Amino acid sequence: MKITLATTSLVITASTLLSQVSAAPTLLTRQADTCSVDSISCSNSNADSCCVPTYGLMVHVQQWIAGYGPSDAFTMHGLWPDTCSGGIPGNGDSGCDASRNHDDVGKIISDLDEALYKQLDTYWPSYKGDNPSFWTHEWNKHGTCVTTLDPKCFGDDYTENKDVTDFFKLTLDLRSEYNLYAILKNANITPGGSYTVDAFEKAISASTGATPKVTCNGGDLEEIWLYFHVQGNGDYVPTDAVDGSSCSGSVKYPVKS
Repeated sequence: MKITLATTSLVITASTLLSQVSAAPTLLTRQADTCSVDSISCSNSNADSCCVPTYGLMVHVQQWIAGYGPSDAFTMHGLWPDTCSGGIPGNGDSGCDASRNHDDVGKIISDLDEALYKQLDTYWPSYKGDNPSFWTHEWNKHGTCVTTLDPKCFGDDYTENKDVTDFFKLTLDLRSEYNLYAILKNANITPGGSYTVDAFEKAISASTGATPKVTCNGGDLEEIWLYFHVQGNGDYVPTDAVDGSSCSGSVKYPVKS
């Protein structure tokens, strides 16, 4: 999957990143009073792990699968932290903090936040048919790797399993903030047509300020990967993909049934 390196260096100055900050979600507001706004992931290896993720390249992946989710919305694959060079941390499905693994994330969420559960059912469905199992997999493999969600980082605000619900809220907030269906529609890229991968990349880059990674399945659009660094008060700052898109030629953008 690693085809080309990003044109933007991962070691980036704070001033450069600050110029790119969007109105990204700041769900982890508990950190705002103690974390410097100049603290940016992948720019300082000694940064507080409660302020910016130790694995500081956050990958937000939305997917387009016919028959799943609303006809006018991308659904979620996941949000995961990579090393600053694009590597995968942790040890497979055991997660980066196996002590916080769970057997049934769906029950945890439904017990704590029924509205969140319904949102996940809509925007984070599993094409294998078991949504809660998919969420459990994503939390255990990726959510426990986000160091800013360590219970110790919440201080007195922590309640049991708040790290879990905050992970999924943050991911859905990013999906809303970076509404790929709307971004593409505004560039006259709509389901039912075929477009070059360059057209997809340019439309998204024009909106977000960063080049995405586009993946395909048999010539059909499958996923769009957005990459972020994290600023010390919880802002997600778009940055260029570290991998090139895997699609080639004409890319079909299927209509969802």
